[in-house]
Amino acid sequence: MLPALLAIAGSVLFFYATHVLSRANPHSKIPAWIGNPPVVPDRVFACRFFGMGFLVFGAIQVGTAVWYWGPVLIVVLMIPSVVRMALHNRRVARSAGTRPTG
Repeated sequence: MLPALLAIAGSVLFFYATHVLSRANPHSKIPAWIGNPPVVPDRVFACRFFGMGFLVFGAIQVGTAVWYWGPVLIVVLMIPSVVRMALHNRRVARSAGTRPTG
């Protein structure tokens, strides 16, 4: 139970970091893989670090108890952050009159 809660807490922290980035960069795309947008508040690094650490550690612990559910849990819990980033990038691309690239 505790590892699953830890993984969920990591997902919430990672989503919060994505939310803060999108609020700090209303007219800039957030890179999906490598790089940072023009404005990166300091708390984003801590939220990403602890969020990803909690998420992976909790999912690994769940995965040791229930075979392949660790990676599945990581993918499922990352969906809200990925959707938030994709919606932000699409809105920015639409307002700039260009096609979204990723």
